[in-house]
Amino acid sequence: MTGASGGSADRPLPAELVRLLHDLRGPLNSAVMHLEVLKRTVADDPTAAESLRTVLQQLARLSDMLPAALGVAALEPQPPRTHDLRALAERARDARGHARVTLGAGPWPRVTGDEALLVRAIGELIANAVEATPTGAVPPEVSGTSGPDGQALLAVRDRGPGLRTTNPTLLIRLLQSTKPGHRGLGLIIVERVARLHGGTLEFESLADGARVTLRLPAAR
Repeated sequence: MTGASGGSADRPLPAELVRLLHDLRGPLNSAVMHLEVLKRTVADDPTAAESLRTVLQQLARLSDMLPAALGVAALEPQPPRTHDLRALAERARDARGHARVTLGAGPWPRVTGDEALLVRAIGELIANAVEATPTGAVPPEVSGTSGPDGQALLAVRDRGPGLRTTNPTLLIRLLQSTKPGHRGLGLIIVERVARLHGGTLEFESLADGARVTLRLPAAR
């Protein structure tokens, strides 16, 4: 599975983070400008020129990471309400146009939290599963069950190539995606939403695909 960006719960950065982003970009842009000048002076030294190109590429990557990181950090829940987990999954599926994704039979548990953020997190997991599913394979399945420890479990199962690792530290990394054109924000967002709701994110690599489980406290 890979990270995918976008969703229905995009919220603008708070004014203080906009100012912080502007302040951070000042010295970054200045460094790039001076390095571009230096690039002309090392044209005859292939090793130095290559190193300078690498520095410029990494600074460009950093410039892209800053608004992404602040955007994830700015995600904060609105006053919580109680929701049917299946209804949230159905809304997330339909919002992304993934009609072929199946939802498991009930009963599904209920959870308490920010509806828009939960829908976005579930939508990111569904989008990842759809992207991992080869043409002609069984569509992804989303199921909701109650855990023995008072938790609500939402599992997204795909029949793709599986996961290269189940270590969350290696999977959930900013702007790290194996899909061309994707910014790799999906799992970062899901983990942030999970933590804001007192939940966790778990990964399983199966013989014929993968399963990602979002664990949330069940509504009392």
